[in-house]
Amino acid sequence: MTERGFGALTMFENRLRKLKKEREKWAKRESVECYRIYSEDIPQVSCILDRYPSGFVLYDKSSLRFQAEEGHDERFDRIASIVRDVFQIPEDQLFLKRRKKQKGLDQYDKLSIEGNFEWVKESDLEFRINLSDYLDTGLFLDHRTTRDWIRKASKGKSILNLFSYTGAFSVYAASGGAQKTKSIDLSKTYCEWALKNLEHNGFKSANHQIVNADILQWVEEETKNPNRERYDLIFLDPPTFSNSKKMFEEWDVQTKHRNLLLLLLTKFLTDDGEIWFSTNFRKFKMEVADEEWNQRGFQCTNRTKESIPKDFRDEKIHQLFLIQPEPKD
Repeated sequence: MTERGFGALTMFENRLRKLKKEREKWAKRESVECYRIYSEDIPQVSCILDRYPSGFVLYDKSSLRFQAEEGHDERFDRIASIVRDVFQIPEDQLFLKRRKKQKGLDQYDKLSIEGNFEWVKESDLEFRINLSDYLDTGLFLDHRTTRDWIRKASKGKSILNLFSYTGAFSVYAASGGAQKTKSIDLSKTYCEWALKNLEHNGFKSANHQIVNADILQWVEEETKNPNRERYDLIFLDPPTFSNSKKMFEEWDVQTKHRNLLLLLLTKFLTDDGEIWFSTNFRKFKMEVADEEWNQRGFQCTNRTKESIPKDFRDEKIHQLFLIQPEPKD
């Protein structure tokens, strides 16, 4: 390792010790159990560190080219060693994740089969997570604020949660008094996970439905159904890209979001309903102009800035849009 490399790691260690004190104090004050500690604060140390009650997850965010360079694995191991030293944790409490370029539904593939499931608290709810077996843990921490907003907006409403993952938004909606929720995801694994999350929090009613289906195919088929349901609130956080053979058609969030949003707006939303749309695609541009929303009697508000939690320094971790009826005079 070069002298410059050692210098960056020393900076990383100093930064981590400072963040440890700041985040622990903040988390205790806010009663937050799961939170982000480090997020590529130092450009030469491209990784992310998240903290959970039973352990830490360290993601290697280096470019694929840099990951292929000689000595990279040794350097990442050194970073992991610094994390364990700063937080005084044993090796088995730090889980290492190396992100690779994904195709199709690679994000659903297991990394291991240790079965380390546990329940963690967020607000007054509990969610099932797994720190070892999957690339993601089962709870996207960057949407902590958004989930709370959805809860406050759900009372007495029917909720459609598309690309629902492990159903956290549906749990929040149900806890906020939603009349009914419908969660749809292509992954059977995550549908079963969502069911466990709902039932664990006391929502075992048939009013909280889970559908294992390809969203695009489901939407197209439902569009032809004259008796289809309409929803008061639709939330969707689709993947950036997927070309899985399981899918009805290839998905690209930048090129496909316009048609999907307008279809949901015209065919699936109640007259006074609203759509919450999120994406993690950093270069995303909303293709529906304000004028077109206005012509349809709606307005689109970018809620990104205030939706990023305090423990996230990355202001591009996601984008969030609220599409709702224009205020009546």
